[in-house]
Amino acid sequence: MKKYITLLLHLIIAVSALNSCYKDKGNYDYIALDKVVVDTSNRGIKEIYSIERYDTLQIQPKLIINDQEIINLESIKDKYAFSWSIFQITTGGTIYSRDTLSNEFTLDKPITKGSGTWNLVLTVKNLNTQVEAYQKFQVEVSEAISDGWIVLYEKDGYSDVGLIVDERIKLGATRTRVLTDLIKNSNGKSLEGKPVAVLHSATALNSREVLVASEKNIQAYNHTDFTVLFDYTKLFYNAPINRSISGLTTNNSRREVIINNNKIHVANFVLGNALDRSVYFGPSLSGDYGNLAPWNPKFVAQGYDAVAYDATNKKFLYSVSGSMMVNNLPNQSLAAEWNPSDVGLDFVASDYGFPNTPLANEYMIMRNSSNTYLLTANFASPVASAIAQKKYDMTSLPESNHINTMAASSTGAYIVYGASNNLYAYRYQINNVGKVWSAPNGEEITSVKFLKFYHTAVNMVKLTPLGVNQYIYISTYNQTTKEGKVYNLKIDITNGTITSNTQKEYSGFGKIVDMGYKWNL
Repeated sequence: MKKYITLLLHLIIAVSALNSCYKDKGNYDYIALDKVVVDTSNRGIKEIYSIERYDTLQIQPKLIINDQEIINLESIKDKYAFSWSIFQITTGGTIYSRDTLSNEFTLDKPITKGSGTWNLVLTVKNLNTQVEAYQKFQVEVSEAISDGWIVLYEKDGYSDVGLIVDERIKLGATRTRVLTDLIKNSNGKSLEGKPVAVLHSATALNSREVLVASEKNIQAYNHTDFTVLFDYTKLFYNAPINRSISGLTTNNSRREVIINNNKIHVANFVLGNALDRSVYFGPSLSGDYGNLAPWNPKFVAQGYDAVAYDATNKKFLYSVSGSMMVNNLPNQSLAAEWNPSDVGLDFVASDYGFPNTPLANEYMIMRNSSNTYLLTANFASPVASAIAQKKYDMTSLPESNHINTMAASSTGAYIVYGASNNLYAYRYQINNVGKVWSAPNGEEITSVKFLKFYHTAVNMVKLTPLGVNQYIYISTYNQTTKEGKVYNLKIDITNGTITSNTQKEYSGFGKIVDMGYKWNL
């Protein structure tokens, strides 16, 4: 054993001697690295920032390279690149993406991440050596998603929502804020599928969930931070396997009605006097019908669970509370100008409105291959044979065959309708129509809504500084730029005349399909 150890020692000594005699004759180039310093001294810059969500954060440090302050950053743009990134500190729970906020050296961007503390890192990268220098900050974000005007839009096949907050929609607001992509920013991703509807749940005020439905999903969100409370599978007692959502609404009878896979499901919050989400969508209502229009009325009689429109057979259906099936409406009184069981028209658009004392009528634009009509109905009538009311011929009105959206006034006998890029006010009782607004070239109107609000717990209370129907919201979409906008204007509550110099414009959305009032109370 001693002999083997001695031989090993001699071998190690020999190898070491050879290495000590070897001379490196290689030809190498050595690059001197720049000394990069991100200087935050005497600039009012903090290590930790506390801001409200969606507030703009401004950080303006100095850049010093090789002991020389760089005043003109454009002069080094070919050699250096900058980026500001934000990512979560904690692990576990919801996983949020690491987002790039800016590629400028100074930061001037809104912070969209949800409530909590986030890492914020400025990276300075030498493009020649690929060496990076870093400066790290922390940002504490508090929620500030208040009441405002909510918009539902599509981007690249996904659904998301934005919120507009200013003095016209929120009491005491002192500035205008436009928040976008609330679902994505609060939950890591937008809702899959094209948008269907956004509205407040029929639950009581202590819940205040916001429901958003797409063609492939429906979720209930917390009204203050837009985190998911309930997903599709948690909103049904037994969730259907096939997801194909085409309609969602709440009504004055504290029901939520959803059309999924061409079947009607109802969540009845009257049962058990539910105060929060302890009631879910039940099994589908049975019945003999064709394809259902993506519609349900806002006001129905207390004895009904749902009202629907059979687009195949062109007739209205209704479900008596507790019956679990839909049937034809009965023959109407002699005063009715149309028959709900034999309408013979295609559904275009609708809204609730005048007289609103306290229950509102439904106004529906419908058409066939040659004519366009405005039908009025009182689906809140406790007498099922007294639902159908008036039928006005709109065929001769401007662009009547291009109408794709409408809104009904709750304070005057008129509606407004959108066709292409024009908005018209139609005073149906006197057959008077006039163009009241036009969108800029390249934009088409996708939705129009009055500033009005209804919830069973608060009814039509005054929630805005100027009250119901005094402002109108118009959404547009530019197919070329893929940008959606919202225009807000003051409107005469009695005749629909718009005051053009009151226009406000909000941008940054996708293709908007629905809008409404989001409240906190």
